[in-house]
Amino acid sequence: MDAAILEHSLKGGDGHQVPIDLPRFQQVVQYFKSQIANGSLAEHAPLPSERRIAEDYDISRMTARRALEAEGFVYSEDRRGRFVTPKRVSFDVSNMVSFVAEANSRGLALEIEVVRAMKSQADAILVEKLGLEPGAEVYAYTRLFRNNGHAIFVETEYVNAQRCPGFLEHDLHQSTTRLLEARYDLSASTGDIAILMRAATAEETSLLSLARNSAGIELTQIIRDASGRAFCFGRQFWRGEAARFSARAIVERSVND
Repeated sequence: MDAAILEHSLKGGDGHQVPIDLPRFQQVVQYFKSQIANGSLAEHAPLPSERRIAEDYDISRMTARRALEAEGFVYSEDRRGRFVTPKRVSFDVSNMVSFVAEANSRGLALEIEVVRAMKSQADAILVEKLGLEPGAEVYAYTRLFRNNGHAIFVETEYVNAQRCPGFLEHDLHQSTTRLLEARYDLSASTGDIAILMRAATAEETSLLSLARNSAGIELTQIIRDASGRAFCFGRQFWRGEAARFSARAIVERSVND
C-alpha cells in the first residue's frame, strides 16, 4: 500500500476514521490496527518491512519500527520478518488448575513437544525452591508449547524424584499437574508465582523462532500440596505478544478498618 492510499484510509476512505492530529507513527499504528480488526490482515499475515513502510509513508525507519512494535500486534521471527500476532492466550495465574487442562477445556489447539527429559541433582536454586537436600535427585523436563502451530512458550519443570518414582516413564504430552495428581496423589493446593520480563536465552530464541536480542515474559511457579510442602517448580518463558496474564485480588480487611 502506498502513501496516497494510506492517506485516503487515514481520512476514513476505508470506513475507519483515524484522527489526523495524532503523531504520524500513531496514525500508521491505528491504520494497521484497523486492518487487523476488520480482517483485512489475518493472523500470521506478513507485514511490510521497516524500510518499505518508511519509504511508502514518508517516515524514518526508526518511526516505522516504533509503529510495527507498538502495542504487541506484531511479532518477529529471526530472518523471516514481522507478522500479525494471533489472539493472545489468556492465563489466569490465580487459578491453580493446570494451564494445559484449562486451555484444552477452552478448545485451544495446544500442542506439546518434549524437548528433553532427564534425571539430575538439585542445585542451589532447587534446594531453595523445593526444600530439598543438596544433591537430591530431581526429574527435569523441558517442553515447547504451540497454539495452532505457533510457538508461544517454553517450559522447564522440576519434580522431587523421591516423591515421584518413575515419573519420566509417563507420557509428558499432557498436563503434568493432572499426572502428578492421578499417579502420585500430589494435588496442587497453593502456589508461589512470580512474573518478570527478561531477555531470551539462546535456546529460547531458537525454540520460539524469536528475533535476536528479543525479550519475553518469564513466569516461575512453586506448587505446594495441602501441607504446604513444595513438590514441583516450573519456569515458563513466553513470547511477549502471546499471553494475557490475569489474577484475582482478594482484599482482606482487619476489624479496625
